[in-house]
Amino acid sequence: MMEADTRTEINPADYFSPDARMPDPGLYRKLWYPVVMGGLGVSVVAFTNIYTRRPTWSGLQRHIIAGSAGLVLGILTDRWTKKQAALRDNIYYNYILSHPEDFPPIERKKYKEVLHEWIPIR
Repeated sequence: MMEADTRTEINPADYFSPDARMPDPGLYRKLWYPVVMGGLGVSVVAFTNIYTRRPTWSGLQRHIIAGSAGLVLGILTDRWTKKQAALRDNIYYNYILSHPEDFPPIERKKYKEVLHEWIPIR
C-alpha cells in the first residue's frame, strides 16, 4: 500500500531530481518509435514498388531489411530522446538548486481549500 505524502511544502527541484522514481511509461510509449520507424521502412519500400509499377510485396528481402533498419533506427531515436530529456532535466535541476531565491517552496493545498462552496439553485 502506498503511503500518503504528508509534507506541507514541495521543493520545485524535486520535479527534476535524478533520484526521483519515474512512473512506468507503459507499453505504447516503449514501443512507439521502433514500431513507427519499422513501419515507415516497410512502407517506403512498398511505395517504391508501387511507383515503379511492380507488385507491392515483390522483393520481400528489401521489406525485411528496411523494416529491420527502421526498427534499429527507432530504438536509437528512443534512446536519444531519453538522453536529451535527462540532460534538459539535469540543467533545470542544477539551475533550481543554484537559484533557490527564484523558486520558493510550493505550498500544498487540499481540495477543500481550492474549491469554492457549491450551493445548488433549484
